[in-house]
Amino acid sequence: MNKLNRRNFLKTSVAAGSGLLIARFSHAQEIITEDDGIAVAMGYKADHSTVDTAQWTKKAGPEGAKQQCTTCTLYQAVDDEYGMCPIFAGKRVHGAGWCNGWVG
Repeated sequence: MNKLNRRNFLKTSVAAGSGLLIARFSHAQEIITEDDGIAVAMGYKADHSTVDTAQWTKKAGPEGAKQQCTTCTLYQAVDDEYGMCPIFAGKRVHGAGWCNGWVG
């Protein structure tokens, strides 16, 4: 029978925690698609220039033209093309994308 003592518990905890950190920041994260439920609800587009500004008026006008994921305060870059956004919990977004959750 395997004893659970403090040393084994700590070794297991460190290994599990390290694995979670690696998974969190790994490029293996799934990329959000425009037909994902939350993406549809938030008006997410992988290319900010394709947003329907009649439907998503926040994106309309000269200030809206500057809005994309890379200029949003919620965006956390992962690489040159993708980043993480807490709105899409654990899924990567295109840096050139946009959603109605954009915050300047």
